[in-house]
Amino acid sequence: VAADAPRTSFRQPPPDLGGVVPEVGPPPGFHPPPPVTPDLPPAPQRAEDPFRVETRDGGVYTGLPRTLLWEPPMAMPREPRFLVMPTSLSNATTTDTVDTSIGTTIGLLRGEPAGWKTAVQADFFAVVTSRFSNYDFLVDTDYRFGFPVTFARGPWQWKVGYEHLSSHLGDEIHQRTGQQPIDYVKDEVVLGVGRFLFDDRVRVYGEVAWAAYQNIPGNPSPFRFDVGTEWVRRRCTGCTGQPFVATNWRFDGSTGYDLDYSLQVGWVWRDGTRRFGEARVFGQYYTGHAPYGQFYTTRESWFGVGVAFDY
Repeated sequence: VAADAPRTSFRQPPPDLGGVVPEVGPPPGFHPPPPVTPDLPPAPQRAEDPFRVETRDGGVYTGLPRTLLWEPPMAMPREPRFLVMPTSLSNATTTDTVDTSIGTTIGLLRGEPAGWKTAVQADFFAVVTSRFSNYDFLVDTDYRFGFPVTFARGPWQWKVGYEHLSSHLGDEIHQRTGQQPIDYVKDEVVLGVGRFLFDDRVRVYGEVAWAAYQNIPGNPSPFRFDVGTEWVRRRCTGCTGQPFVATNWRFDGSTGYDLDYSLQVGWVWRDGTRRFGEARVFGQYYTGHAPYGQFYTTRESWFGVGVAFDY
């Protein structure tokens, strides 16, 4: 064929493979390009619960869960946490006052049944709240414990449970002042509801408690009401932390429903994946009746600076 002749190709009939379709793959040495993924932030890391079981139908059940569905309100008195707070309170029974709390809430069992959009959790809490005068002698000690059952669905949370409170006068103030202890005992049924707003930056909540049994002088009304707000983003903060503001309004039947008001402003560090995952430093203003049973009829107003560890 001459060099300048046109090139011609002829199609050959396909070979007879007996109905078998050959596998077609990439030629040798071919490497596909890596997939293109959108530039998304990494997913938040979550510590795995050690006692977590997933059922075949998609339900999840967790023993001793690391987090709580209902977090104790920050500014509500007597809530379970570790706290030390010197205050400006000075009256006939105390000066150079320090309030303390030793306690926590433990998640016992969480259930997230398949098909439900609501998580249910049983908890137990216990706390001892104490007041010291002159930094060295005991004024009052109150004991609280309870068994709340909590629920969470989307931005909503609920609580129902039993709570016990008993108050005891400090031996040292009894010896120094001659003040006599009073009987102050409550066994309450408590209902609570809360909701997160604005991408979990704001929490609003309310509680109502009814004393099924109480031993308080004068046998006052058995109801108690708390409402409050918290401004804090409930995410992991890292080492830098973030500011927070928390308020609580209480109307207690044992004091004729007079207002007790608490305001906290401070800085918080959150882990968010486990218990004992929150630390706070804050300033607090309080006005109302004393948050200790032995002095429940005494009105007081003070400022304090506290350190608290929640969960």
